[in-house]
Amino acid sequence: MPRIDPVTEAQADDETRALLRRLRGRWGKPWNVSSGLANNAAVLEAFIALNNCLDRSGLSPEDREVICMEMAYSNGCHYCVPAHRLAAREAGVDAGMIERIAVGKTLEGESRPAVIQRLTRRLAATKGKLGDEEFQAFLDAGVSTREMIAVIAEIAHCTITNYFNRLADTELDPFLEEYRNPPAAS
Repeated sequence: MPRIDPVTEAQADDETRALLRRLRGRWGKPWNVSSGLANNAAVLEAFIALNNCLDRSGLSPEDREVICMEMAYSNGCHYCVPAHRLAAREAGVDAGMIERIAVGKTLEGESRPAVIQRLTRRLAATKGKLGDEEFQAFLDAGVSTREMIAVIAEIAHCTITNYFNRLADTELDPFLEEYRNPPAAS
């Protein structure tokens, strides 16, 4: 049972209803996280605006899912881990890689996802304070300053949902149930 009840379109005022419809149009269905955030229309609007801006930030869908899963795992978000298992699948991101992150494993090597995961971890751990050598190492690994700024914004976006879901004890949507636990080994 959630501690903060979701707001349905039928219960919402006109402004909030429009925001929920905009998200439903983008995501194809209502999600409990957005219905919960709808308790504060200004925050829901900021969440949508940041998400839309991040689409143009220069990060790929794979970059964004690596960041989102890293944050969901590190923040212990019971809702966002399964949500990003689904989102990564829908974006065509390698499921095995996302699953490694979802259970707290570090991606090895110098692939773009491994570099983005390390950058995300370091920015979160240092609250954005990378030393000069570390900053240069990420540049040398192919992450531009524009992309570093976008990673910080994605961390902020994830923090909103991760913290909200933990505070609200947001219930998983029925369509996320199959993503709750790691897939069975084949």
